[in-house]
Amino acid sequence: MTNLTGQMMGIKMYTITRYFLLIALALPLLSCAAESNGTVPADVSDYIKSRDNCDSLRGDIPEPDPADPDNLNRLISDINKYCKGTDQKLKQLKEKYSGNESIMKSLSTYEENIEADMSF
Repeated sequence: MTNLTGQMMGIKMYTITRYFLLIALALPLLSCAAESNGTVPADVSDYIKSRDNCDSLRGDIPEPDPADPDNLNRLISDINKYCKGTDQKLKQLKEKYSGNESIMKSLSTYEENIEADMSF
């Protein structure tokens, strides 16, 4: 009976150790996500959402479709909605947050002059 109890304790310790290890590995990832979401100012967060939509739309320009001629017009309208003014806004945010390394790192992932490429 003692041997069986020892085996059960070993299994329980192994299971506890696995869960502890899983939690220990996941905790820093959750912490970083919470920290980055909690420290981004609203103007930067709004810009990132809008600019990500803009960049996504810019990558989705289809060939004109005779079956749905309004599709291209809708897409161009959406591109203008999300992309217009982003060059200037990016410049303003970079100036405003020039001393914040974390925000500057996020903003540096965006092209600075996309509106010149939009000849719609």
